[in-house]
Amino acid sequence: MKKILVIVFVSALALSSSLATAKEGLYLGAFIPFNDLSGDIKGVDNGNGLGFRAGYGLNKYLAIEGSVFKSKHDTSGGGNGVDFSGGTIDLKLDLPLTGSKMEPYFLIGVGGYELKGSGIDYKGGGSQFGLGLDIYLFPELNFNVGLTWRKITFDKGTPVDLHEDVTTLDIGLAYHFL
Repeated sequence: MKKILVIVFVSALALSSSLATAKEGLYLGAFIPFNDLSGDIKGVDNGNGLGFRAGYGLNKYLAIEGSVFKSKHDTSGGGNGVDFSGGTIDLKLDLPLTGSKMEPYFLIGVGGYELKGSGIDYKGGGSQFGLGLDIYLFPELNFNVGLTWRKITFDKGTPVDLHEDVTTLDIGLAYHFL
């Protein structure tokens, strides 16, 4: 029921707001990542957390964006669970739609990641790509939903060279400094 109310509220705000245009200049935002880990590391459940992003729109189509996040994950073996954290840098391609408050986007980037807790301590890096939708509530404020696929190789820890695929669904808000 709560999800339906949130969707109705966001839809009403989107319909009452001004037209969307990808913004040039600085923007800051916060998001909630929902991470699904699959690969060589077994026994780590899906988890969620909190993240922050900062970006700079070079023009109405292209932005450079950085983000940091941390999510908590339960483990099937008990214990206190593990933390999955990361920092990324992305190139974001916005696709403004004429006359619309919504802007789809694609992103591609790289990141550094850490999985730590319950006897696990891995660090590594990898690449990512994603897609999403920015919905402008006001000219300077947007709601976003994104889906990102990450290919990570943990090369620090024991054993080394563990490969992990992480799918992240994130929802958030961003403020554009006009």
